Amino acid sequence: MAGLAPPVKKLSVNPSGKDIPVRKPMILAFLAALLTIGIVTTASPWGLAVPSLTVPAGREEVEPVRQGDPLVEELKIPSPRREGKGETVGLRVMSYNIHHGTGISGELDLEKVAAVIREAGADIIGLQEVDRNFSHRSAYQDQAKLLAASVGMEYVYGESITVRHLLPGMGTGYYGNMILSRYPIIESDILRLPTSWGSEPRTALRALIATPYGQVEVWSTHLGLSHIDRQKQVETLLEAVERSRVPSIVLGDFNALPGSPEVETMARRLQDAAQTVGDSRGTFFIGSSQELPRIDYIWLDNALRLVNYSVIDSTASDHLAVKADIVVLSKGRQSETGNTRGESSR
Repeated sequence: MAGLAPPVKKLSVNPSGKDIPVRKPMILAFLAALLTIGIVTTASPWGLAVPSLTVPAGREEVEPVRQGDPLVEELKIPSPRREGKGETVGLRVMSYNIHHGTGISGELDLEKVAAVIREAGADIIGLQEVDRNFSHRSAYQDQAKLLAASVGMEYVYGESITVRHLLPGMGTGYYGNMILSRYPIIESDILRLPTSWGSEPRTALRALIATPYGQVEVWSTHLGLSHIDRQKQVETLLEAVERSRVPSIVLGDFNALPGSPEVETMARRLQDAAQTVGDSRGTFFIGSSQELPRIDYIWLDNALRLVNYSVIDSTASDHLAVKADIVVLSKGRQSETGNTRGESSR
């Protein structure tokens, strides 16, 4: 007579009084173990990052990094004297969406981006799409520190997206905007812009900078892909800009064409540098056979006068950088409040 199969081992008793076999939880545990092994063995250490909820940044997350930082050599840079249209130009500003260091060839090369910035000779630069330990696409570089070290400037960074990497030791990654400055950054913060549910979070990074011509407030921003979102975003941004008591500069990728409602909203309140000089050249590569659209902007308030504006040729990103030379006409309303931090004595 064939022997009986061994009895199934019992684990516990449920309220009905019937024993529960251990097979089901053992199978579930085995499947969970297989799933874990599969993830660890098939996922590269460059991946496995998941978006987290974006929450307002604390002060320390946007603390200006000054010269003297271990990665930034301390440089004493005199105020450059530039001539434009028979006069001395005060500040050169620049806006550049760096596409996380990836050029139109598809290759990651952050040094090419740094070279574009150095050659432009700008005093203040607003950058967009800057990664910090974000993902495989940028080799987990801390692009903010690397760029600041390469050009020898102070900087401030503001994340729009935060990712929590799942693999041990990978830490947290960020994607957002950055401001580089030849001059001291006094303070900075992040303005969270309204974004529809399910869309990429958008922000504007603000920096108060002490220049030889008085304080200026600089914004670096990257607006959304939805017209409805962008309209709300520019209204929020303009409300913040108009609260400033010093001259204001807005730099960024607006993802919108000249003449669009959101750009017209900006143009009613600030000067579009390209429009002022009649330069309609495009700034974004969308295809070899198509004309480049102009979606990157430099906006100035009426305390600033534009002298020169130009688009910079480069293949270091899928965007072209834009730069402008400006004269500070007025210190704005800072004299009304006694807010003179960082101003020159002359």
